[in-house]
Order: sequence, then structure tokens, then C-alpha cells
Amino acid sequence: MLEEIAVEIHGKDVSDFQLSRLVRASLRKYSVPISAFISDAFIAEDTCVGVSFDHVEKHEGYLKADGAILRTGKIHTVRKEGRFWLLETREGNYVIGSFLRGVGRVSFLKFLRTGERI
Repeated sequence: MLEEIAVEIHGKDVSDFQLSRLVRASLRKYSVPISAFISDAFIAEDTCVGVSFDHVEKHEGYLKADGAILRTGKIHTVRKEGRFWLLETREGNYVIGSFLRGVGRVSFLKFLRTGERI
């Protein structure tokens, strides 16, 4: 007799808009290698927090899954490449695909105003 096993998967679903932005961001050629693309991004304490996609960093034999929450290291440089913001940190380079509604863009603009990073 077959047993039924219930599995709950917890993850972050993205909207059609966010998905289209991530696809467009991933198709673009950048001047540096990209570590991950970030959706629902916001700035906290000179780092970027959001949902990561196509993360290339490996930890002890496994690759971080798409939809995982990511917090970058301290942001050193911010610049716009095409229609997307590119963040450079000591650990890698990240592209913001979309900002967290209501908080993300405001925190990013405040971060830009606090110093010459562009």
C-alpha cells in the first residue's frame, strides 16, 4: 500500500513583473562577473537584502537555491549599467532586478545620498 507524504515547500514567489525584470537583467552583458540577481531589494546598514536568483557562490558542495534570502557584504560601489543597478561588494557583484515595494527604492535613494558611491 502506498503511503501519502505531505511536503510543505517554503519559498518566495515572484510576480510576473519581478520575473520579467529578472529575465531582462540576466540577459544583459555586464562589465564584471555577476554573483547574483536580487529581487525585492532594500538597503540595510550599507548592505543589500533581497531574494537571490542565479547565485554562483557555493557553500560546502551546494548551490544556494533561487528564492533564498540574501544579504550582501558592505556595498563599496554602485553604478547603473543599462536599466539596472550594479552593486559591487568585497564578496561579489550583484544586480538589482526590482526593489521591495514601499521600502526598497526609498532605502536605496537614501543610501546614495549618504555618500559619493556612483
